[in-house]
Amino acid sequence: MKENRNAAKARNSFVTRKAEQKMDALTEVFKVSAGDHFAGEKRDTLQRSLNFNGFWYLDNLKLLYNWENRFFSVNYNLQMVSHVGVNDKFKDIDSCRFDLQFSMKRHNDRFICTSWKGKEIKVRDEYLERLNNQLILDRIHMLDIHGVTITYEPKWRYFCISLESMIGSGTWILIPPIMQLIAPGRDECVKFMELYELLGDALVNNRS
Repeated sequence: MKENRNAAKARNSFVTRKAEQKMDALTEVFKVSAGDHFAGEKRDTLQRSLNFNGFWYLDNLKLLYNWENRFFSVNYNLQMVSHVGVNDKFKDIDSCRFDLQFSMKRHNDRFICTSWKGKEIKVRDEYLERLNNQLILDRIHMLDIHGVTITYEPKWRYFCISLESMIGSGTWILIPPIMQLIAPGRDECVKFMELYELLGDALVNNRS
């Protein structure tokens, strides 16, 4: 899963402007849900970058609409990306990547390590144990998340956490012409932010 697959390639069209209105509505719910933690916003085409303060790990959250052309519709798939910085509780590791592997039975979904450049296999296994905490997995299921990728590079000094969810996504339907949004409620936005906090805790606090 690439960060920002094609949101930046959107043309300034009538449909894009309709999708922008849905992105504005989506962003507003996140801002209201964050309350006093909300600290600013940067706008771009089909992208909103939100800044926060007062959370333990969630300092930033980018909302992206990656579009996908269908026969009579265009899907605007919501991708949420946050860069979670490391701190003094972090033990240096090498490049790595974790993905959520989905199964036919959702209760069997598990994080797997798809890339691990380090030699400490024990540290890798400890990461998997923390990420596969049932509280994290239950929250992922609850939010209809269908894609999770976590990557780290030593030069970054942060983990890149990318989620994709049906909640918050939009669809432009040609016949009849209408833009639909799977609108999240404030409770769901709070749960998204809590999930980033849970993942951040599992990733940054890696000292045994």
